[in-house]
Formats: sequence, structure tokens, C-alpha cells
Amino acid sequence: MADFDLSATGLDASTLESNFETLSTITIEEIIFALIVLVVGYVVVKIIINRIEHYFSKSTKMPKLMAINIVKAIKLFLYIIVILCALQALGIEVSVFIISIFAFISIIMSFGMKDTINNLASGVWIAASRAYDIDDEVELSGKHGTVMDMNVMATEIKQLDNTRIMIPNGTVWNSPIINVTRMDRRMIAVEYGVAYNTVIQDAIDVALKVADEHPKLHKEPKPIVRFREMADSAVVLQLRVWVDTDDYYQAKSDVLTGIYNGLNKAGIGIPFPQVDVHMKDD
Repeated sequence: MADFDLSATGLDASTLESNFETLSTITIEEIIFALIVLVVGYVVVKIIINRIEHYFSKSTKMPKLMAINIVKAIKLFLYIIVILCALQALGIEVSVFIISIFAFISIIMSFGMKDTINNLASGVWIAASRAYDIDDEVELSGKHGTVMDMNVMATEIKQLDNTRIMIPNGTVWNSPIINVTRMDRRMIAVEYGVAYNTVIQDAIDVALKVADEHPKLHKEPKPIVRFREMADSAVVLQLRVWVDTDDYYQAKSDVLTGIYNGLNKAGIGIPFPQVDVHMKDD
């Protein structure tokens, strides 16, 4: 392993010695003053962050996810300033620490931090593109759930069974992002099969009646039924009808139940896959 170059961080032996000498001469008054700076700074930062969060909560144009990340960045920046002010109050040369931080970050990035940088950049692009927001139902990298949070490195989603998954932002950005709740309405597409001896119009009328009687389904665009295919065991039809996104899952369940009951009530056969096996004697 290569030797670590101390000078690359902006610190040399004389600088370290000077800082240690400063620490050894710190008085009680300086410590108390530094603590006061920390406390006052903490309170001021809390007030500023609360004002910013209040402003973002009133802004309807700002996505929650972007607002949260902006607030996190501002909070981190302000706390760093408070800490530097406290160090300055102790008589420590803070400019050396600032230079050292940037130099240290550059050194870390040079040691195989490709994935970290990729996740960071991807997080910025996701937030900027407004691909999804907090509480959106999404499918990310094959995982389906509700967005709970996104930081600079990963996105957290909650699945239906209440398990939580952290997905690296780089993985999210490099795969299809499906946002289920972004649009205010969705189309329910239900396929159902009927027997070959069925009068097709009767089977169509059953589905259209279910769509017409359901209070949550849209009347415009009008529900339609399409002839999908003549499958091995059934004639396959498809009902297409629109519904508000918030009502999608319950409405789809109601439609499936209604079609099933309607077909049975009308005496229309609902076939199931079957295979005829013919035995031949030698």
C-alpha cells in the first residue's frame, strides 16, 4: 500500500504542532464561550430550518422529495458553520480544517469511490427530474412499494408487507422507473374468458353493465370491451375502463367480482384450461 501523504490534506507537522499547542492553552472561558456558540448556533439553525420547511410546505410546486433533500443540505451546511465558529472561538485556525476537508474528500474519491459518486449523481438527477416523490407508489429495479425517503445515496421504499428496502440511487437511475400514482387516473384492463358457444355480445353486455353500475368508474371515456383472442380453451375479451388512481385497486377487485357473478347469473360458461389425453392400445 502506498504511503499516505499528510501534506496532501493541507496539514504538515508544523501545522499539527501549532494546533496542539493551541489546544493545550485553551482556557475555561474559551471553552464556555465555544459551548455558548454551539448552543446558540444550534437554536438559530433550528429556527432557520423550521422557517424553510414551513416555506416549502406552502409551496405546491416544490416536490416533497426535492424539498427534503434541499433542507438536509442546508441543515448540514449550517451545522458545519456552527462547528467552525465554535472551533474559531477556541482559537483554532479553521481555514486549515476547511482545506483539509476538501483535500480529504478528493483523496477518498480517488480510492475506488466510483459507485458512491454514481449514487450521488443519480440522486441529484432523480430529484431534478421529479421521477417520484414521497408517498408515491413506484416500481424501482423490480421492487414495488411506496417511497418513504431518498437521501444522497439510496431510495427507501416500503413494500405491501411492510418490509422496507434501500435501493442505491445508481441502480434506480439505470433501470426503468414506474410511477403508479403520478397520474390522477388509471385504466383498469380486465381480461376474462368465455366458452366458445357463448353469444359474444351477451358476454360484452355483462362487463359493460358492471362498469356502468359502479359509482367510482368513469363514464368518460366510455368503457369498452375488446375481442382479444381465441385461446385454446376460451374466447378472451377485455374490459377497459378508467378510474381515479386512489380508487384503482378496490375498483378493479369490484369489477372482477362483478364480471364473475354477472357471467354466472347470465348462464355464460367460464372455461378453465383442460387437456384431452387419448390412450391408444398397441
